[in-house]
Amino acid sequence: MALYHFHVTQISRGKGQSVCAAAAYRSGEKIHDSYYGEDPDYTKKGGVLYTEIMLPEHAPKEYSDRETLWNAVEFTEKNGRAQLAFSFDFALQNELTEEENIAMARKFILENFVSHGMICDVAIHAPDKGGGPPNPHVHVMVPIRPLNADGTWGEKQHREYLLDEEGNRIRGSDGKYIFNAVKTTDWSEPETLNIWRENWAKCINETFEAKGLSERVDHRSYESMGEEYLPQVHEGPNVRAMEKKGIRTDIGDWNRLVKWINAQIRKVKKLIGSVLDTYKDYEAEKSRQEMNSIDLEVALHNYGVNLRKRYGKTTGVKAMAETIEFIRKNSITCLDDFKVLTEKLYGTVSDVQSEIHDMDKDIKSIKQTLDQYEKYKKHLPIYREWYSMPKGNRKDRFAVEHEGELKIFRTVRRELSEKYPDLKIPEKELQKRVSELQKAGIDKRKELEEAREIAKEAYKFNKQIAEPYLKMRSKTKLKTKGEI
Repeated sequence: MALYHFHVTQISRGKGQSVCAAAAYRSGEKIHDSYYGEDPDYTKKGGVLYTEIMLPEHAPKEYSDRETLWNAVEFTEKNGRAQLAFSFDFALQNELTEEENIAMARKFILENFVSHGMICDVAIHAPDKGGGPPNPHVHVMVPIRPLNADGTWGEKQHREYLLDEEGNRIRGSDGKYIFNAVKTTDWSEPETLNIWRENWAKCINETFEAKGLSERVDHRSYESMGEEYLPQVHEGPNVRAMEKKGIRTDIGDWNRLVKWINAQIRKVKKLIGSVLDTYKDYEAEKSRQEMNSIDLEVALHNYGVNLRKRYGKTTGVKAMAETIEFIRKNSITCLDDFKVLTEKLYGTVSDVQSEIHDMDKDIKSIKQTLDQYEKYKKHLPIYREWYSMPKGNRKDRFAVEHEGELKIFRTVRRELSEKYPDLKIPEKELQKRVSELQKAGIDKRKELEEAREIAKEAYKFNKQIAEPYLKMRSKTKLKTKGEI
C-alpha cells in the first residue's frame, strides 16, 4: 500500500551529536572525525542501497568527498551548541522498483534542494525486516550553514538593527543596540517545509501515474484533511528492535491499538455514510409530502412480503424478527428516529476519536518526560563529579572529555525544570498514568466494537427497508403523476 512519510530534524552539538558520525551511519562507511579525533565505523551496517553527494554548481568539488565535507562543517562551527545539519528522511514506495525509487528521489532532491544551493549527502536504505514489510527510505543530510557564491561558507543569519526616525540605532535598557536576527535562508521555515512535503507527494503521484498505477499519497495531516484519525507514538530504533525480536512493548501495543481503532473508524463511518446518503433522498421526499410513523409500518409490511416471496416463510419470519428487535432495542418508531440514531452513532465515533487523540498526546508528553529523566539520571553522576572538582586544569580536561554527556545533562535538566522546578520527577506516578491511559484506550476499543455492531445493523436496516421504501414511494409518485 502506498504510504507517505517526510520528516526533518537537526543534528546539533547541543544534543551531543557528531555530524561525521551521523554521515558515517547513514552511508555505511568509516569516516575520520578530525574535530573529535574519532573514527566512527559503520562499514558492517547492512541495508544501504545507494549513496551520493549532490553538489550545487558553486560548491567546491572536494566536498563530493564525505569525510572532507563534514569535517569542514564541524570546523566551520565555533559554538559548542551549534546546529550542524538538517537531517531529512522520507519513505520510498514498495510499488516501485529499486531503480525507480532512486530516480524519483534524485529528481526530487535536485529540484527542491540542490537547485536552491543546498549540499545534499544522500543515502537510500532498504533494511532487512526479517520477513516484515519492506521499508525503503531516503536519508538526506544538508549543512545548515549556506555556501556563498564563491564556494566559501556563509552566515546562518545576520543582524538587522532597529533604527529611530533619524536612522540611528536604538539602545535597549542594558545599553546595547537592539537588533533582530534574520536568517539568510528560508530552509528552516515551516512554510518551506510544507512546500517540500507537498512537492514530494506530487513527485510520488506523478511517478505512479507514469507507471499506470492507481495508488496516490497525500502530504496533508489527517487534521488538515478534515479527518480525525489518530497518529501513532514514535517508536524509535530500540522499540523497533525489540518488536522485531517478538518482544512486545507498551509503545508497540499502543500503536497496534491505534491502528485497529483507525480501521474501525473507517468502517463505521463508511457504514453510517451510506445510511446518511439515503436520507438525502428521504429529506427531499419529506419536503414534498409529510411523512409520519405509518411510513415505518408500510416499509416493514413491504419488507415482510418480499422476504416471504424470495426466501419462504421460515427465513422471512427470522429476518423480520431480527429487524423488529433492532427497532425495539433502539426505540425506532419512524424513519426520522432511524436518522437520529445514525447521526448519534456518528457522533459517538467522533467523540471516541477525540478522546483517544487526547490520550495519545498525553502519552507522548509523559514518555518524553520519562525519557528525559532517564538521561538526567544517567548523566547526573558525571555532572556531580565535574561540579565537585576545584577549578583548574583537571576540571577543564574532565569537561572536554565529557563534553557530550555534560551538554545532554544540562539540556534535559533545563527542559525538566520547566515542568518540575524542583526537579522532583514523579516517575512512578507518570508510569502509572501511561498504563491508565493505555487501559482507557482498550476500553475505547470496546466502545468502537459496540458502535460498529450497531452500525452494521443500521446499514442492514437501511438496505433492506429504508432504501426500498423510498424507491417505492418514488415510483408511486411518478405513476400518480402520469395518471394525472
